[in-house]
Amino acid sequence: MQYIGSGDEMQRIDGYSIETVGIPGIVLMEKAALAMEEEIIRRFPSPVSVTIIAERGNNGGDGLALGRLLLARGYEVSFYEIGGVRHASESYQTQRKILENLGVRFSDGLPKTDSDIWVDAVFGVGLKRDVAGVQREVLEEVNRRNGFKIAVDIPSGVDASSGKILGYGFQADLTITFGLSKIGLVLYPGASLAGEVVVKDIGFPKKAVEAVRPGTIVYTKEDLCRLPKRKPWSNKGSYGKVLLIVGAKNMAGAACLSASAAYRTGSGLVRIFTCEDNREILQSRVPEAIMTTYRSEEEALLKLPEALDWASVVGIGPGLGQNAFTGKLLSMVLDRGHCPLVIDADGLNTLAALKKEEMGSDAELRREESKMAAASAEDEPRTITELYDSYKAPMILTPHLKEMERLTGKKVADIQVSLMETAKEEADAAHIFVLKDARTVVSDGSLPTYINMSGNHGMATGGSGDVLTGIICGLLAGGLTALEAARLGAYCHGLAGDQAAKEKGCYGLMAGDLVRHLNDVIR
Repeated sequence: MQYIGSGDEMQRIDGYSIETVGIPGIVLMEKAALAMEEEIIRRFPSPVSVTIIAERGNNGGDGLALGRLLLARGYEVSFYEIGGVRHASESYQTQRKILENLGVRFSDGLPKTDSDIWVDAVFGVGLKRDVAGVQREVLEEVNRRNGFKIAVDIPSGVDASSGKILGYGFQADLTITFGLSKIGLVLYPGASLAGEVVVKDIGFPKKAVEAVRPGTIVYTKEDLCRLPKRKPWSNKGSYGKVLLIVGAKNMAGAACLSASAAYRTGSGLVRIFTCEDNREILQSRVPEAIMTTYRSEEEALLKLPEALDWASVVGIGPGLGQNAFTGKLLSMVLDRGHCPLVIDADGLNTLAALKKEEMGSDAELRREESKMAAASAEDEPRTITELYDSYKAPMILTPHLKEMERLTGKKVADIQVSLMETAKEEADAAHIFVLKDARTVVSDGSLPTYINMSGNHGMATGGSGDVLTGIICGLLAGGLTALEAARLGAYCHGLAGDQAAKEKGCYGLMAGDLVRHLNDVIR
């Protein structure tokens, strides 16, 4: 597990290191410059032309220190101070004075010719306002120029805490960032400006990071040790029973993908609850699965209670369709279910539709009628909202952006630039959200929030979400907590996609490839 910092958290880590631990700020600045020098020399071992573009803050000071080190190595370095910031930081003044003492002159503007390397040392992680005026003009011009472009800590214009573009942003080929990676380098659209991101240790003490305790984490391959442990003395009953309520007529593929993924992630038994028309396909594609099928809605509703009693994990939604029948299945699951539940795809769409219907003009009357009926019958609440809120076990919801729009009423465009905030707002200890996008966010409403860094754009294909549902169900069946299963499920899903892309490429990647490559991830 690794922490990812927001702009405010990184400033607090920096401040703690300087003020509490006592490391002089200029020492951290020199170590940042040395780290950047090392990375540049590794990539450009022979001296080349470099232009440092700086403002008068500490980010600019990092850039000046880097330029001095490269000059000593024989690189041809030009310095351009924009000068749009009225007051220079103390560390920046120190670095500028050193250069002046060495006889270095600052340019009045950008070089007329292209540089081999352009270094953006304009704004750092503390930027809160839109980039405008002379700074924007300079960044626009540099973006048009030829040459390799490097951002110091974060591309200027990227909000370090959200990934939003503040007016305009520097387009980097490489971002060399310090101590921890930043949320703005991970989430889009900021990630699209960062290029390759390299995290360099510049001496922030572990104590400083622990004192701040950043509110965002990512997993690395070391976290695969979190997978459920297998026991030598065990049987199929030792690893859970997954019930998948999936696959309407002609939608056997969704059932096949989710069931196969659940088995690949270690489930002892997987039971597919589906339409009878899917039996032949599923028994040929997933012969290991137990089949419970129905020919009519009435038969399904009669058989479902027994299946729910059998299960230790339930997944519902993939391939079910958005209709009244799905609503009845979902309502029964929420009413009678007793174990961890994963809701995906049409399960989410149906949940959203039913909730919206309850919020109609006569919603209050129907809620009162429901309460009275429940009280008189000494029964559980019967509206979908009441069933959702009172479900007896942890619930994991796995919406993509459009499904989240239906659930929340927020527009996709607004959700896309506030993934973390949206997931945290909707989640709580009983309802965990896996908000799917290029960077999937997992939240239970508390900190830390998880951002998934595995995966690739080849996974933007039909059936990919069905595989994720099966993976999470399999991990739940193995005994992981709901939050851990959601985080690790997203991570393993992405790793399988990365393995598949190595073999197939991103254009030809299909959801079935994810299932096959789970074996490469989970061993």
